Amino acid sequence: MPGAPLSLPEREEIAVALIENPDVAWAVIARRVGRHPTTITREVDGHGGRCRYRPAIADRDAGVARKRPREPWEHVNDEVRDRIIAELRLGRSPAAIWADLTARGVAVPCVETIYTAVYAGTLGVAAVDCLRTRRRRRRCRQARNPNNRPGLPNIDQRPATVNDREEPGHWEADQIIGKANGSSMITLTERVTKYTIAITMPNGYAAADTLAGLVEALEQIPAHLRLSITFDQGSEWALWRDLTATYGLDVWFCDPHSPWQRGQIENVNRQLRWWFPRGTPLAGVTPEEANHATSILNNQRRRSLDYQSPASLYAHATVQ
Repeated sequence: MPGAPLSLPEREEIAVALIENPDVAWAVIARRVGRHPTTITREVDGHGGRCRYRPAIADRDAGVARKRPREPWEHVNDEVRDRIIAELRLGRSPAAIWADLTARGVAVPCVETIYTAVYAGTLGVAAVDCLRTRRRRRRCRQARNPNNRPGLPNIDQRPATVNDREEPGHWEADQIIGKANGSSMITLTERVTKYTIAITMPNGYAAADTLAGLVEALEQIPAHLRLSITFDQGSEWALWRDLTATYGLDVWFCDPHSPWQRGQIENVNRQLRWWFPRGTPLAGVTPEEANHATSILNNQRRRSLDYQSPASLYAHATVQ
């Protein structure tokens, strides 16, 4: 669930950090303030950016935004309500439903209102049956517990251009594990366009198999969009130096037990679990089935992309 809004002293601390170093990484400010890096990113980008961020103005504007009017459910006609429920049952996200209906000029409750209604059960469709996370209730992030392995390039060393999503070509990677740990699927997502690639791995996720799957994925990506990849500290990525030697890309590793440092790929995997629930024997999943799932994600409008689709943004990036 969303945490408490930023206070004025926290916003002033953010401003001080930006004055001291305009290029400081979001993760550094987040540790300084005691907040999640994504919170800092949205706060600064939503209130003028690094050079024009003013804490007093940001605090005032945030207070006004919290009071914005929202379309209550009792004002939504039955046709729109039924349409939202039908779309949810197809596995479409509340954000995509809102974007499509709004683009057609339909008055529809905001995305958060739809999520709240689903978790409250007021729409007659359970969260486990329509949301890709399949959670019965929302949950908060766990506390960070850093314990870094020596010799791995840590995410703290990742440049601000990567952290701030200033250029395409930087990827996050992870794996979805199948039934009894006997098979897996490699997933990659590009940090700017949010484009997703999935590679089936019927033989499991040993380091050599993982390297082969990564090579298969990277060969699908244009050379100018193969700049870096961020992993967790799992042993399946042990042959990462072969990637740097072959493709010349940078590799970064998150802190242990810190999935929010790769929040984008974690979100992708939660959505893919809609098609491939936990306990699914992924050895039977064909590349065509994996591509079908990623195609839906890639062609879906995203609120974080100003309601453009990852596929359209990625197509534009590939020709630059």
